Amino acid sequence: MRIVDLSGAIEEGQPVYPGWPKTRIWVSDTHEEVGLQWADSVEEETEIIERSLQFYRAGDDEEHPINRTIQMSEHGPTHVDSFNHLDPANDTSVDEIPLERFYTDGIALDLSHKSSDEFIEVEDIEAQLEEHDLEIREGDTVLFHTGHRQENYGIDDVDKRRAYMFDHTGLSGEAGWFLHDHGVGNFGIDAPTVEHASAASTKEYPVHDMCAEHEILHMENLENIDEVVGERFQFAAFPLRIKDGTGSPLRPVAIFED
Repeated sequence: MRIVDLSGAIEEGQPVYPGWPKTRIWVSDTHEEVGLQWADSVEEETEIIERSLQFYRAGDDEEHPINRTIQMSEHGPTHVDSFNHLDPANDTSVDEIPLERFYTDGIALDLSHKSSDEFIEVEDIEAQLEEHDLEIREGDTVLFHTGHRQENYGIDDVDKRRAYMFDHTGLSGEAGWFLHDHGVGNFGIDAPTVEHASAASTKEYPVHDMCAEHEILHMENLENIDEVVGERFQFAAFPLRIKDGTGSPLRPVAIFED
């Protein structure tokens, strides 16, 4: 079995769609803090206390995390949008979507030739299907490699962060409906949204509108899709069981059986 990780790392400072909370990660406790507290509370030190204090007692000034706290948006890292995120009239939260929707057959297509000012159109999808001798089957997950994350994702570079959020291709409304008409159950992209970047200014989200109307899942901020382009695989991307969640971080993978 070969498993390809299609998720981006959850990390502090990662670009997050405009308006959503930024990801924050901080150390809550260290081995040294806990070890010293526990050492004061018992008459005879246990092995776990000795292990926690090994560097401290060797004269190392560095503290080592034993627990960290993460604060992030449900839509911050690699994630899926739930149906209550797409439409307030639909109260289906991410924990209520059947897990079968996140375990499907999948294919990946290469749209990296599309510039950031262009939309991914129906003919682009059709050309890729023909080139790789693939077909979209009922219930498939379709992944789009645009190369955008590889080229523009960054934490320390302010220009890259801005480009990642505001300068990328995306599906046209017609391309979104093409996926619906072919029975797609889920699709994803290596960009902050499946929409073209212009949606941030026009406030037109035709692909989200289609997903809202027909309860089709979509995933954003994926990575490494180029590693599975042109192939058919088993796709798995289970969400966290967040009560009433409007979305959830994912760990999507492509699975290839021998």
